[in-house]
Amino acid sequence: MKTLRDVYAFAIASRFITIGIGILSYLTTGPYDSSADIQLGSSSLIQRCLNVFLRWDALYFLHIAGHGYVYEQEHAFFPGLPLAARYLAQTVLSPIQEHIGEQHTLLLAGAIITNVSFVLAAGSLYRLTRSVFPGHPHLATVSAMAFCLSPPAMFMSSMYTESPFALLSFTGMLWYSQKHYLAAALVWGVATTVRSNAIIYAGFFIYDLVVRRFGKCTMITGMIRAALYTIITFSGFAAVQYYGYKGHCPGRPWCDQMVPMIYSFVQKEYWNNGFLEYYEVKQIPNFFLALPIVSLTVGGLWKYAQYDWVWFWTIGFSSSKDVKHEPTMGYTSRSAAPFMYLWGVLLVYTATCMHIQVIIRFFTSMAPLYWFTAQLWMDGFGPHGKVTQRRIANGVLSYYVLYGLVGIVLFAAFLPPA
Repeated sequence: MKTLRDVYAFAIASRFITIGIGILSYLTTGPYDSSADIQLGSSSLIQRCLNVFLRWDALYFLHIAGHGYVYEQEHAFFPGLPLAARYLAQTVLSPIQEHIGEQHTLLLAGAIITNVSFVLAAGSLYRLTRSVFPGHPHLATVSAMAFCLSPPAMFMSSMYTESPFALLSFTGMLWYSQKHYLAAALVWGVATTVRSNAIIYAGFFIYDLVVRRFGKCTMITGMIRAALYTIITFSGFAAVQYYGYKGHCPGRPWCDQMVPMIYSFVQKEYWNNGFLEYYEVKQIPNFFLALPIVSLTVGGLWKYAQYDWVWFWTIGFSSSKDVKHEPTMGYTSRSAAPFMYLWGVLLVYTATCMHIQVIIRFFTSMAPLYWFTAQLWMDGFGPHGKVTQRRIANGVLSYYVLYGLVGIVLFAAFLPPA
């Protein structure tokens, strides 16, 4: 698998297998929780097959697509995917509404968007990796394969934001890596209407245009440009918050805050998200559930930083290595530094402020996770792989595949983890 076309073929095959297992499992065992079936009132085989895409958060996205934001807690879910699903259902898919009903048409539209996004995201990750590591095409290929084997397999094929967000994230990162900052900001501005954490991508502009120019005469113009691109990146998020403010204020406690933001209030009030809020004895199993991805992240950051600890911790202002021989190829390439810093920041945020098990889905848009996974596989399965490297590679591959397969069956049955 050496070309972009092969990456797309592998991604498409992974979606057919994932969806096929999910539907077969659902039709064989049925759901543990029948709320989705009751909500949709399914009767035909096609409608029942579509029901497998409606689990957990997808119930909210479907409701928003059909009815808009009715309840305050729904503002934890951003409108990008529901609006796109509604548009597709009312245009291209409108002829089939009389056959399967409005709700199932919206659900089908959402599933089409997420699966097409998944395939395109695999290609974008491949191209991004080729851009960041131009002399290492095999790393790009294996990274795309790792993405296609992402553990939360069924989530990425259902009416969830993981796949569309990964596509927008990788596409923006690709433009950024090629120094097309305005294009990256526009893409990430759209991404902030899909998921809130896209606002942190503004850090890429600050890193390139301010931090890396510190003390230089171009720093002032860099600050102006970074501010402009940051505003564009934040625009989608700001629009979503303004819509929530217009719909619920005055009358709610968050409306009188200095920055009246419905999203942060809803996350705290309804979902118990906040600094160390999740650190309870009863949540210990969820910390174990997140441990593999946390371990891969810590391991990946360690491997990258250990090449030059001084350079890593000083954000490139000092180095313990000869800069004439700094790496330009492979996993430790310094062109990957801003992506690594992003990875580390989000690890800290996820571990302290979120439901920790969500990291399995949250990091599906983190390119470094797949770069490190690919590096482990190439080291372990390569002709010169040592016994320890081979064991690690086998362990990581087994985790990806087994967690993915078990997750598909559990998702289809409407059972946790979620």
